[in-house]
Amino acid sequence: MSDRLEKLYKKYILEHSKAPFHEYENREASHIIKAYNPLCGDKFTFYFDIEDGHVTRASFSGYGCSISKASSSILTKKMTGMALEELTKLIENFLNIVSEEHPVSAGELTDDEELLAFSGARDFPERKQCATLGWEAVLPEIRDKE
Repeated sequence: MSDRLEKLYKKYILEHSKAPFHEYENREASHIIKAYNPLCGDKFTFYFDIEDGHVTRASFSGYGCSISKASSSILTKKMTGMALEELTKLIENFLNIVSEEHPVSAGELTDDEELLAFSGARDFPERKQCATLGWEAVLPEIRDKE
């Protein structure tokens, strides 16, 4: 892992896992999505409301490793206020950022440091599922509502 990537990891992944954004249950949300990784036991629930084609509020609850928790925090932080079409593109781009099979480098896909912090999953494919758990769970629901 490069020095820059290691700094991003420490700055964003460790910070978000210790003090996540939007970590609370919202059982009144219009959309409730469960995400579970049976390989490592990560289990999160995502809550969000959609009005007029935008996510108006998003949160998550659950447990998992620092990567999956930080990723869930960043996902709910970014999706709040976002139009569904933009959110679909963001999620698809994030999945490409962490994919070791994607032909374009993560740095060419985004300059968003919070997202780039997860590009280390390209070098550690066993961590990819931790990084993408929430994103992959939310994507079908967002596509269905576009």
